[in-house]
Amino acid sequence: MRFRLLALTVLGLISGLFLEHTSRTMVPFAVFFLTASAWTIAIALAARADATRNRALLCSSVFFCLAMIEITLYFVAKSQIIVTKTIPAKWRGDVNDIGSFPLPNLATEFREFLDGRLIADVTYTIDANGLRRIPVPTQKRSRKVAFFGCSFMFGHGVEDDQTLPYYFVEESGGAFEGFNFAGEGWGPHQMLREIEDGFVRRVAGTPDLAIYEVIPDHLRRVAGGAPWEDGPKYELCPGNEACYSGAYHSIYHNLFRRWINDSWTVKYFDNHFARPSRPSDIPLFIAVLKRTRTLLEKSGTPFIVVLWDQNELARTMMKTLKANRFDVIALSSVFPDHARKGHPLTQLDRHPSPETNEAIAMYLWKNVGERLAQ
Repeated sequence: MRFRLLALTVLGLISGLFLEHTSRTMVPFAVFFLTASAWTIAIALAARADATRNRALLCSSVFFCLAMIEITLYFVAKSQIIVTKTIPAKWRGDVNDIGSFPLPNLATEFREFLDGRLIADVTYTIDANGLRRIPVPTQKRSRKVAFFGCSFMFGHGVEDDQTLPYYFVEESGGAFEGFNFAGEGWGPHQMLREIEDGFVRRVAGTPDLAIYEVIPDHLRRVAGGAPWEDGPKYELCPGNEACYSGAYHSIYHNLFRRWINDSWTVKYFDNHFARPSRPSDIPLFIAVLKRTRTLLEKSGTPFIVVLWDQNELARTMMKTLKANRFDVIALSSVFPDHARKGHPLTQLDRHPSPETNEAIAMYLWKNVGERLAQ
């Protein structure tokens, strides 16, 4: 009995130390499963009934196999999948039904690792409204520009003064005050919800210009097909209009999803088997954008779409946007083929580089902003 108590005490201390350092390891779920396997072995050794002992040994074997799967998939996928770490770990929370929204008044150190190598180390500064800060000293001018989109517009993996909104406002020479309403992993449905529920008006009043940056992956996001989707749900109503129908998932589903995101099994399946964007998602995408344009134009706000048209699906989106009379700028107009040779548009994390953000912002200013500022 004394030996068993001592063994349980030692096991408890070791488990506590293991779990305390879990968040710092690259394979945290392997630690969870190995710890669970050790405890079920302890239960098997302490149990007197054969049935209990057998069940505990079976559970221990399952946990051990899960740990081995996690470790195996880590070595298989670590050279393909980027791992992010933030300080503080929690820098976003659920805001109404918009989705994962940055916590206000927070400076977050954001790091990215690929194959164990640090590839990005930047700071995200979030203002009192939960928006990415645009550090231009000549803010608070009469004209206002609202930026919408996903991590591309938010500025994933770049500093506050390397985002597209920063470069646009800086190039304007203070003629525009900018508001970055974009978010990590978002699509057009978050943009529409921010406008519908009055968040944009409360923060920015009536913008003189709205710019939305879109990539083909937004199609599956607006249809709820992204693995991380936690935003508002829109459906096609009669007349092909976008109608809001609540959140895609409950808060409990979202919390569980964020917890298992550290699993390499989940990362692997998300990376290889998640549903891609497809042409059948375009009608809902267009309906959401039409509703967005209608609401903005009621206040006299021009709506500009910037599309990354680098594959066939994106070119189909471009044709559909033009057919529906959207004011759309293709990335190929900003970067003709001869200008892209030897100059990648994205960083290792597949998000725009500071140079790309600056070039897009300069093009937008010259072709859109300069005219409105006169």
